[in-house]
Amino acid sequence: MIFRLAEGIARGENFGECLGKILKEKGISPSEFAKRAKIPHSTLYKILNGENPRYETLSKIFSALYERKKFVALIAARYILEEFSFDQRVRVYPAATLEDAIISAVRAEKEGAGVIICAPIISGLIEKIVDIPVVTIKPRDSIIEAVNVALEKL
Repeated sequence: MIFRLAEGIARGENFGECLGKILKEKGISPSEFAKRAKIPHSTLYKILNGENPRYETLSKIFSALYERKKFVALIAARYILEEFSFDQRVRVYPAATLEDAIISAVRAEKEGAGVIICAPIISGLIEKIVDIPVVTIKPRDSIIEAVNVALEKL
């Protein structure tokens, strides 16, 4: 969407008209877009009617038009993450402490994660912090394996 808007401006078209066309094509109402862009409704209506936006407003509009591809954020200990390979839709966030895990969750959401996967010890807290779904890792096999190893050592 950003590139189409920039092309229209480069061709000498009115910024507001170009933006209006894009919003209409995407089925986004001006009031919905104003919320997404975090600008006042009245400001957006002025722009759509031909007024040139200030740089700060322009920046917010372009940020709202930027389409980030959602991804899955996997938060776990580095040594666990090194054992696996994931496709490009999964970003790993190594965490050595609970504090690292919390920071990683906030960072992942800010970077555009659509879902966060993390350990049960921290998932409840992360669910309270972020506004995206949190999936809890259920380490069944590794628990059974650890118990068997511990029993052998007894």
